[in-house]
Amino acid sequence: MKKYLKLGISALVFAFVFTALSNLGAVKASAETLSADLDGDGKEETIVYETAETDDYAMEIISLTVNGKDVLSVAKFEDQFEANRINVEVIDTCTKDGLKELAVIKGVDSWDIYTLFRFKDGKVSQYCIIDGAEDVVSQKKKNTVATKGYIYVRNLGNIRVTTTYKVKSGKLTNTDPYISPNKDNSTTTFKTNRKITLYSDETGSEKIGTIKKGKKFKLVKVLRDEDSEDGYTWICVKSNGTTGWINTADYDDFFIKNPPLWN
Repeated sequence: MKKYLKLGISALVFAFVFTALSNLGAVKASAETLSADLDGDGKEETIVYETAETDDYAMEIISLTVNGKDVLSVAKFEDQFEANRINVEVIDTCTKDGLKELAVIKGVDSWDIYTLFRFKDGKVSQYCIIDGAEDVVSQKKKNTVATKGYIYVRNLGNIRVTTTYKVKSGKLTNTDPYISPNKDNSTTTFKTNRKITLYSDETGSEKIGTIKKGKKFKLVKVLRDEDSEDGYTWICVKSNGTTGWINTADYDDFFIKNPPLWN
């Protein structure tokens, strides 16, 4: 009898410990409902999603449906919905195609990843993944997405930009070799704190002049260089009627006064 009593107590203890450990996973769950016309047929779809707070620093989305159809089952990466923060929103990447996208926005520290889904002809499909953007903005070209964010130019600072991508088979491509600053910058005109060398193009093969210390230049565009780990280095500027290129790597530190160093 004592043997069976011990086994019964052990089983109860095990069940209690197992339940307690299981409850350490999702601390708090919440369900939300959205309504939006995703496919452009004039009728609103019902979007239901549930998120869970797994601990003090992480969240996960545990369910997402459009008109009862599972969205997460068409996602291409199993772990893409676990993050510091998660939002679900309806956005419109193109105002001309009659469609709206369902966005799952994953935030890791200050980095946001947008996973976009479309609902058409009663079916859900993954449209694309945007890795790193402050915002996705509407534009007029089909199969195209535009994002707002910022880039770091070495020894100059952070520059706000709008980048446009073509979407093909779920992948984003951008063939423009240059990045232009957008209107969200407080300024794109800077004053030098030393003499700056100007080149004729981004190869640096020919010097065409200098910008004197204390003079201003306007940032026109930045050469896209995906291999640059420490920031972009070649910038096209206009100063006193002359347009030329600056290699920001020529300088050991910031060569302008009051560099934009916001985060």
